Amino acid sequence: MTTFPIPKPYKPLLDPKVRKIVEESGRSTGKSTTNETVALALTLQSKYNNVLYMRAEQRDLRDIFNSTISTMQGLGVERYFESKTSPFEITCIVTGAKIYFRGINGKTVDDLTATKGFTPQYKTLALAILDEANEVKCFNHVRAAETTVNKFLLPSAKIIYAYNPPASRRHWANIQFPEMVRNGATRIHSTWEDIRRLLKAETIEEIERMREQDPKHYRFWYGGEIVDLEGAVIWSFDRKKHLLPVSELQNRIRANIYYQPLAMFYGVDSGITSDATAVSAWGLYPDGRLIKLDTMYFDIARARRYTDIKGFSHTDQVLYMLDWYNGFKKRMSALGINIPPPECERWCFDGAALTQDLMLEWEKTTHFNCVAVTNKDIERDNARLVNSYQSELLAILDTPENAVSVEQLETFSYDENNEIPDGQADHTIDADKYATYEFYYNYI
Repeated sequence: MTTFPIPKPYKPLLDPKVRKIVEESGRSTGKSTTNETVALALTLQSKYNNVLYMRAEQRDLRDIFNSTISTMQGLGVERYFESKTSPFEITCIVTGAKIYFRGINGKTVDDLTATKGFTPQYKTLALAILDEANEVKCFNHVRAAETTVNKFLLPSAKIIYAYNPPASRRHWANIQFPEMVRNGATRIHSTWEDIRRLLKAETIEEIERMREQDPKHYRFWYGGEIVDLEGAVIWSFDRKKHLLPVSELQNRIRANIYYQPLAMFYGVDSGITSDATAVSAWGLYPDGRLIKLDTMYFDIARARRYTDIKGFSHTDQVLYMLDWYNGFKKRMSALGINIPPPECERWCFDGAALTQDLMLEWEKTTHFNCVAVTNKDIERDNARLVNSYQSELLAILDTPENAVSVEQLETFSYDENNEIPDGQADHTIDADKYATYEFYYNYI
């Protein structure tokens, strides 16, 4: 194992006397890569050194599977392993040891059966890792997974909980994992500077720019500290940087006639009697950038105040969306923007039952490609938007139709308890989350 690079803060991973480890730090600190490095090294040593690599949801497993493959390639040891995706599994062809991938969330808070039937070969584990542990629904599911794992851990084996502290001090992860440490677990805290030599120059530049320009969010984002985040949730959005003038987009098209959307992602968030219905239309461009081209927004509560409508049925919504969609294509055509055909579009609906009914109505009427986003996590999904704006992957076309999106991005806020109060206008933001979820996890 000494031939594998292990950053200094992670040396307890090599200590045979350490049984349980809590890795608490910010982003870009090497947690996942280091844990995967140790896992691969262990499987090369013995057929009994099986590894269980866990995430909250089954749908997250592709992420850690691909990450492990990438780590394997970075170490130059891919020739010693073979992998399969149904189920996700990596086998060391030298020893026969396996890396298993499992989700631990039950269907409900009380459903503790997700890992109950798991049994590794030889009934042995040298390592168990729960990555992004704060994304698990509740601590009961963590406890249930640990109960399963403990039955198979070898004498010098370890169980690792890796997480980025959530913003809310009342989040269960910010209570239970520190309690684990007080009860004897070994805490590992690292920063990006511990793996600076492994980071790209662009990443370091971005981190240092945030440290200088926004020290509070730097401490939260990269330092893993729970700080007072009172203020904007999508704090990295800056209209000066992220609003794209129509004239600038048209200049790009004139310079390159192929600078047109390759695909479209439409995020849909709907209401019935009080919540607004919103559609966010995101175009994927040849340079990999996502540009929000248009927004549909129907404020049901406002309409009820000024008209005699009692609600906004799914049938009404489908008709309204169709009218908006046809108008959207005409508006884009007038600007010189070519919207790709329906086979290059994905309509991404909230996975809640209410919105699923709307999706079925829309799919039946249009025959468009529709997907349901069921694996939602508020903090992770907010963080995805924050990071995407921070890296300037996302931009918003500066049009009157998109003004409501800009307004909601700038007013959606944490309160003094680092919580997001109910009742804030965030429907276009939710629509953005559904569209970008589909792009990030099921497209690229």
